[in-house]
Amino acid sequence: MDQRRIDALRAAREGQLDRARPEVVGRVHAGGRLTARERVEALLDAGSAVEYGGIAARTAEGDWIAEAGGVDFVGTVGGRTVIASSTDATDKGGGYGAGRLPRLFALADQYGWPMVLFVDGGGSRARHPRVGLGHIETTGAIGPFNLFDGISELSGRVPTVAIVSGPAFAGHASLAGFSDVVITTPGSAIGMGGPPMVEAALGKKLTPNELAGVEMHDLTGGIDLLVADESAAIDVARRYLAFLGDEPAGVASASADRIAALVPDEGPYDVQSVIEALVDVDSVLELRRNFARSVVTVLARIDGRTVGVVASQPLVDDGAIDEAAATKVGRFVELCDAYDYPLVALVDTPGCVIRRADPNGGADSLEPGITRWHTRVLLAHHHRTVPVVSVRLRRGRGLGAAVLGGLHTGRTISLAAYGWPTVEVGRPDGFGVVYDHNVFDDVIDPAETRARISALLARVPAPPTQGRKKHPVDTW
Repeated sequence: MDQRRIDALRAAREGQLDRARPEVVGRVHAGGRLTARERVEALLDAGSAVEYGGIAARTAEGDWIAEAGGVDFVGTVGGRTVIASSTDATDKGGGYGAGRLPRLFALADQYGWPMVLFVDGGGSRARHPRVGLGHIETTGAIGPFNLFDGISELSGRVPTVAIVSGPAFAGHASLAGFSDVVITTPGSAIGMGGPPMVEAALGKKLTPNELAGVEMHDLTGGIDLLVADESAAIDVARRYLAFLGDEPAGVASASADRIAALVPDEGPYDVQSVIEALVDVDSVLELRRNFARSVVTVLARIDGRTVGVVASQPLVDDGAIDEAAATKVGRFVELCDAYDYPLVALVDTPGCVIRRADPNGGADSLEPGITRWHTRVLLAHHHRTVPVVSVRLRRGRGLGAAVLGGLHTGRTISLAAYGWPTVEVGRPDGFGVVYDHNVFDDVIDPAETRARISALLARVPAPPTQGRKKHPVDTW
């Protein structure tokens, strides 16, 4: 082969690297951000990255043309194979080209590889930049998927993580919305129509963050985590993916034996301290912290075993479960069931309520009742196959205990339903129909809780390898 062909290809590939565009890299760094390649390098294990799709076409004169809009790699995170794709807003606005992502979606589906998507930009490109330029493309679309049906197919099949650290609009926002977990940084934005569209339609000039800032999404459940910067977002993504595997051991909290002292006989308390005392040290990753704060949803470990913990939060609305809280719990149950994480439910709630806004602008009112959002949780519990251990700390009135820990009359019963000595027994529920006696497998010393859960989970058969899909994970 003529060496000039190889030299030309090497030159084209060299032009894609950060060192070939110092001015662009300088602008990115001046904004406190990482380049597309630096993001992927920070995410993947050192030396594991294999690039996909760097060269897309050649001109009639024989010059090689690089792919535009971003970079794609297959590598490992903690030794587990992962696909990493990052848009590059400095290159064609970060727009997605013809068959780039659909091919990666097909690989993820075929081999069961998780995906991490860095998405910021103005959306997919309506036309490829090579159209009409006479370039000869080296490949076209490959695989069974287009853009949105591809990531939809992955939902519940393999974990998908979106990291948003800038403006993400149109197709970029959709990719984030379809992902299992959305991690964001301050000042970024997620919206379907960007500022130019809003200005054209309404005549209003807004910044991306004013229009669809992630700070708003953090309060309304549109994202899962808001962290300090891109480096923190990458660290959290790595932590999240690590929950796919158990660890051989776990260190108990120093307060595990004193957990009973954290729950008073009556009055408010912070259930976060109970969770921290129950699970392994430094293992908690809370999702949707600032949305529907009367319930808490975290991934954690107990003796190294990955678990999903869902808990009432008596500090907020006395732990009552309104429509937003029910939505948060239902989606979390689906997420844990899809990826075979056993559930631990910590129950202390006055029951399900309907939140009614004061038309005069006063405080919302909470009234006993259920909505379709509450029943969706019961449906998710009915279809789950992962075990659940329910621990009633004090109250579990109405359907509140069932929303958190599932029903005992579904396709599967709970692995165990425990009560603590502070539990209510024989009290009419919020509907005044059923007395909540005979609902426990045992009433236990709180200090035994961690050991009992660990021992039971050790006896549950391991789920089959993730080669099948149970169900998608609700995008909401």
